[in-house]
Amino acid sequence: MPVKLLDCDTISQAKCKLHDTWYNYKNTPVSQRVPVDSLELRLVGQHQYNVLRDEDETSVVEGEWKRLNTLRHYKVAENAVFSFVADSTATNRFGHFMDHSTHFSSNPKLNRSMDLNSSNPKLNRRGSGSSCGLRPYHLTKTNTSSTIDSDQTTFVHVPEIYLTRLLTTKGTLQHFVNDLFVSIFSLSNGDVPLAIKFLFDMLDRQAAENGITDPDIIHTWKNNSIPLRYWINIIKNPEMILDVEKHPLIDSILSVISQTYMDSCSLSNHAFSTDSPSSKLLYAKELQDYKPAVRKFYSDIQALPPVTDEKLFSSLPSTESMQLHRDAALYDLAVYAHNYCFQIDEALQRTNCDELSKKFATVISYLQLYLIPTARRDVLARVLETL
Repeated sequence: MPVKLLDCDTISQAKCKLHDTWYNYKNTPVSQRVPVDSLELRLVGQHQYNVLRDEDETSVVEGEWKRLNTLRHYKVAENAVFSFVADSTATNRFGHFMDHSTHFSSNPKLNRSMDLNSSNPKLNRRGSGSSCGLRPYHLTKTNTSSTIDSDQTTFVHVPEIYLTRLLTTKGTLQHFVNDLFVSIFSLSNGDVPLAIKFLFDMLDRQAAENGITDPDIIHTWKNNSIPLRYWINIIKNPEMILDVEKHPLIDSILSVISQTYMDSCSLSNHAFSTDSPSSKLLYAKELQDYKPAVRKFYSDIQALPPVTDEKLFSSLPSTESMQLHRDAALYDLAVYAHNYCFQIDEALQRTNCDELSKKFATVISYLQLYLIPTARRDVLARVLETL
C-alpha cells in the first residue's frame, strides 16, 4: 500500500501516518485498532529488519539537546518498504501482532512537518537521552522560557507565514462549518423534535408565570438547555458518539469551532481588537450572520403549534426497546432529589399534592440511609417499591 511521507517526519509521525492509512483503508473502527504505541516500525531490507525509533544510540546529541530521529536520519530511500510488528517491550492487549508491508514515497521538496518537542506525549522515548536529562527536539530547539511569560502567560506573535496558513485552513473548512451551523440552527422540513418544542414552550411558560419579560433571559435559558449543554459537547468531543480518535491538532480546530458556536449563542457584542485571540478574530465576520440565525431559530420554534403531553409521550421510545440500567438512572434521580429536596417539597405542597409530598418525604428518608454503603442494596429496593 503506497503512503506518502516526508523525510523530515519523526518516526512517531511516520508510524501514525502509516497506521491511520492502513486502518482507514480497511475502514476499521478506532476501538478495534491495534494501538500504534504497541507496534514497532521496521525498515524492510534485503537481509535484515531495522527497527526505527525516535531515540536510540544513533541519535544526534548537541550539548543539552538531542535531535529526534527522522526518516532522513535513517537515510530512508524512495519507495522503501516498511513493516509493522508487535513491540516486544509493550503490552499488546489484542494478543496478536500485525505484520503489514507498505511502500513509502518520499518527496524531499516537501520538507515540511509538524515541529515536535518534548511536550508531545506521543513521542516514543526509549533512548538513553531522555533518562540522562537531555532535551529532545525535532526541527527547532524550543525555548519555553522565552516563548511564554510565566506571569502573564502571553505568547509571542505568530509569524506572518503561519497567519496566512491559518486563514487558508479556515477558508478550506468554512463551507463545512457553515453547513454545521445551518443544520443546527434551522428547522428540518419546517419542524423540530417534539421534545425540543415541548422544552422551549415550558421555558416560555415559566417566564410568563414568574413575570419575566426580558427576552434576553429567556434566550439565555434556551441557550443553556440545548445548544450549550448538548451541541457544544458534540462539536468539541465527537468521540462521545462516534468511534473515532481525536488528534490533538483536530482538538484545537474543534475548540475554535465550538468557541465560535458559543459566541453565536451569546447576546453580548464582542469588541474585537488586535489583542483579541486569533481564534476569535477568525470568525468575527461570520458571527454577524450566526447570531441572527440563532434568534430566528428560537423564534421559528416558538411559532410552531404547541405539543401536548400525549403527543410528546407517544413520540418517545418505549422503555422496553431501550437498554437502560435502572440502578444507574435511579442513582442520578436520587442525587438530584436529595440536593433539591426542600424546593421539590415546597413545590408539591403549593400544588396541593399531599400524597406525593408524603411519598417524597419517605423517599428522602430512605436516601439518607442510602449514603451508608452497607445499607445501599436494601435501601435501593425500598426506594424502588416506594416509587
